[in-house]
Amino acid sequence: MPNSATDVVTYATAGAAEAAEAADALDMKADVPARTAADLPPGRAEEIAASFARQGLMKTFGASLVRVERGEVELAMPWSEGVTQQHGFFHGGVVGALADSACGYAALSMVGEGEAGLTAEYKINLLSPAKGERLIAVGRVLKPGRTLIVAQGDVFTETGGSRKAVATMLMTLCVVRTLDHV
Repeated sequence: MPNSATDVVTYATAGAAEAAEAADALDMKADVPARTAADLPPGRAEEIAASFARQGLMKTFGASLVRVERGEVELAMPWSEGVTQQHGFFHGGVVGALADSACGYAALSMVGEGEAGLTAEYKINLLSPAKGERLIAVGRVLKPGRTLIVAQGDVFTETGGSRKAVATMLMTLCVVRTLDHV
């Protein structure tokens, strides 16, 4: 049984019933979406992969789509000189762009057929210099909606398999129904 709200998100990977039980145990009233690949609409993971492959910026970064689950997506990219700032850290713009894409694809995993989520606004807190072998962004939907979706993006550096939190983002996306190429 989880001991914190963060544990509920991790615990929720087991399924919706367990997530609801965990939320009840912590007296949480917010919806906790199930985060399993099995809950994705048929073909959605492939749609997300195809959409990700069309992103020129992610190609430039050398980013990859690591994991797609309902309401949660993980992206990663290697360190290279082309994505650094003057001190050799991952550039803050790169950190923000990776988190933005992770949140956007987390939203796409939950919208209806023929819909997409477009970033309306976000706020990012850079917690620590982003120094590491890889940059990892995990986007998760906090509150799905018919017109607006709220998502959170957590960004980590990874060195030798150990992760360190370097940024957190809170994002609002608007649901659009006119993008057939998503």
